[in-house]
Amino acid sequence: MNNELDDGFIESLMVSLQDERVIEKIKEIAEADSFSQLGQYKGLLRDKEKEIARLQQEIESKNEEISDYQIKITQLNEKMEAYFTELQKRRADYREAEELYEVVQQLSEPTKSSLKGIFKGGSVQDFIVCGVQYENISSLWDFIKNEIMEGREQEREILLALFLFFFQEHGKTYDSPLYKLQQVKMDEVFREDLHIRALNSKVSGDVTDILLPGYISINGKTIKKSVVRI
Repeated sequence: MNNELDDGFIESLMVSLQDERVIEKIKEIAEADSFSQLGQYKGLLRDKEKEIARLQQEIESKNEEISDYQIKITQLNEKMEAYFTELQKRRADYREAEELYEVVQQLSEPTKSSLKGIFKGGSVQDFIVCGVQYENISSLWDFIKNEIMEGREQEREILLALFLFFFQEHGKTYDSPLYKLQQVKMDEVFREDLHIRALNSKVSGDVTDILLPGYISINGKTIKKSVVRI
């Protein structure tokens, strides 16, 4: 019985499928479904395009951030190199100061006693702090000059090295040094306005020995005359 019904249904369906109206209706349904799917695909495509555009903007933003960081890294590296170079210089200066400090300890007791008014404290750090102060540099120069004028030149080389070191270090504390050493040449004519005549010198003549260089200000004014022998 069921087989007969199925056969009848199939036969009726086949007949219906041959009906032009049914065929048109099926086409309409199929086309409507296709348009619906196409609309869905287009919607998905628009969403994906928006997502891609958003991601591209994020990528561009991140690339800009990366560029900024790379610039900052380059600047930091340059600063680090400058700091490292300065640190190396400071270490070299400190080592030289340590060596000078040790040498100063070997000076005679009268000389060390005289220098106590200039170099206070008992450490290398105190030695450096006192040494770079202009007033102490000026006092040291005066002390060396007096020693030379009194004929006490046995320790002049050590004292001269001490003066030259701290004179140079004082200049480093400024962007442009306030003072510079007076340029005196051997065999130049002695001049009262530029030189101080040391013991055992002629009344006039040419410079034969520079015992203690003087220094001038940046505008050329003579602050300390060079102590020379003629």
